[in-house]
Amino acid sequence: MLPSISLEQRLTAESKASAILDDCDRLEIAIVGFDDDEFPHLLRLIPDPPAILYRKGSDSALLIDGFAVVGTRKASDAGRRAAAMIAGHFATRGYSVVSGLALGIDSAAHKGALEKGGVTVAVLAHGLDTVAPSSNRPLAQRILENKGALISEHPPGVPPRPPEFVRRNRLQSGISLGSVVVESDVEGGAMHQARFTVTQHRRLFTVLATSQDSVGELNESGARHLVATMGATAVCSVADLDRELLAIDKGDAPDVPPPSQGTLPL
Repeated sequence: MLPSISLEQRLTAESKASAILDDCDRLEIAIVGFDDDEFPHLLRLIPDPPAILYRKGSDSALLIDGFAVVGTRKASDAGRRAAAMIAGHFATRGYSVVSGLALGIDSAAHKGALEKGGVTVAVLAHGLDTVAPSSNRPLAQRILENKGALISEHPPGVPPRPPEFVRRNRLQSGISLGSVVVESDVEGGAMHQARFTVTQHRRLFTVLATSQDSVGELNESGARHLVATMGATAVCSVADLDRELLAIDKGDAPDVPPPSQGTLPL
């Protein structure tokens, strides 16, 4: 039996709901319910999906199958190059690129997709009335102008709070076929993304350097941890990536020969 609520509580709830609707209308934010056709079908399958998503941008961006590309804010040049190349590769294959609009790897992933004319989705840990960090407002605008989207489970006015940056990782992995952790410390925030990816039964990938010359530049500590403890698939080249994509397309078909492609630009 549901608990009863007082008239005062009902009026307060209705007032808050009305204010959210007004804010969304003013800011051109769409409200996407769990049962709406636009709600990402993969997100419905996770243990704790949101009942509502708030979206700015294209109404079709969430319907494109995609992969999350994430990693540290304190990225090396090698990490940023790899993230941009991986995201661009996904884009040329018709996948969307999902990330969190943070500095470092996330920004490089969004830019890599955009440079190839792809669709990219930014999952934010706060209301869509703002962009954090503020220095990425131009990037957010580029995403919107190129048929991408910004999404959040929070209504306008909710500020960024540390616990929500962890919780939003479950959405990044939840709307994706898999996640690529490009660069991270063992205790980095991208480790949360990796754990959500595994518990949601999605494919987990990570990036290892291609030669001894680049090992010192790329922070591989998180990648090696993911391979050893979570069964992540290491990718060192776009050939590795294409082999995995082809296996996914074929339902994890074994012994797929790798296409002839170059290594990641580490």
